[in-house]
Amino acid sequence: MKSEKGEVTAIPGDPTVGKNTERLNELAMGFKKSQALAAALEVGLFSAIAEGAGTVEDIAARCGIDRETADRLLIIAKSMDLVRDVDGRARNLADVERYLVRSRPTYFGDFLRFTIGTEYDEWRGFPDQIRDVSSDPLPSKLYEGDLNDPERARAFTEAGYNASIALAHRLAKRFDFSRFSRWLDFAGGSGCYAIAACERYPNLRVTVMDHPNVVPVAREFIAKHELSDRIDARPGNFLVPDDYPTGYDLISFITPLHWYLKDDVVKVLRLAWQALPPGGTILIVGYMLNDDRSGPLDPALYHLQAIREGHYTGHVPSGPEYVAYLREAGFPDAAYDWLLPGRLGQIEARKPD
Repeated sequence: MKSEKGEVTAIPGDPTVGKNTERLNELAMGFKKSQALAAALEVGLFSAIAEGAGTVEDIAARCGIDRETADRLLIIAKSMDLVRDVDGRARNLADVERYLVRSRPTYFGDFLRFTIGTEYDEWRGFPDQIRDVSSDPLPSKLYEGDLNDPERARAFTEAGYNASIALAHRLAKRFDFSRFSRWLDFAGGSGCYAIAACERYPNLRVTVMDHPNVVPVAREFIAKHELSDRIDARPGNFLVPDDYPTGYDLISFITPLHWYLKDDVVKVLRLAWQALPPGGTILIVGYMLNDDRSGPLDPALYHLQAIREGHYTGHVPSGPEYVAYLREAGFPDAAYDWLLPGRLGQIEARKPD
């Protein structure tokens, strides 16, 4: 802010007053922490500690690394509040024990390793991307190349299951699936959202559609949960009109839409409107900005990251933008809230009777 004389004045409540450069250094060097975490996951540090490896020597032996490397990893893990000493032995902190130990049902370390690697590569050199950006869309989505590779598609789908199964159960608790008999879940990935809902709602049947290389992996997860008689997985693309079967009273899009620009998103919502019967419902779970578009940080990062190779490759809407898109597609009323505060919104709308 400037005074009438043009002098710079303090911002009321400025959170940086009285601080040094630590906050700015943290922003600039955060990638170092992610790489250190990936290294610890690569050798199974947290799993080793959970299994009783409490000393540097124990960790080195169990992880198959030399003692000096184990010591350095242990030091950085302690400095990042991932591990602490208890009675002279290394112990995982509670969230690490729950989510980063491979034997735990809530483990999602593979997702973090996968994401750290791919996101690091995508963000590298990003400052060079932001000049002379074209509004013309790319002929294909950048991530489709990954899905066209069966091994990458499997890694992506398995990581997605590990990362999302807990959130899927949260959605199943919050969203009343008992209102519906047949659900079409586009870009359903591993099927984790269908699995969580079917485990809670015995009369629900689901079709999961996704890329052909994702479908076999989804079928494996569905079979593992003994739900193959109620959940089927098949190839399908939500941009293709012929891939919208009729007879479903719920159609969902769970976290794919931020990869697309407004025109494609509205097209997809119109196709869903056409496929739904009167009274049918559309459900969106997606990265969502605040109403004033000031954040939160995670959706804002995805929004910025969708500048790639000289093009805008996606758009993260705010809640009011989602409502406007749905209204344009034919849904007169829509409601939104946070499913995962600060990250994912839950938006739903009903086709009029």
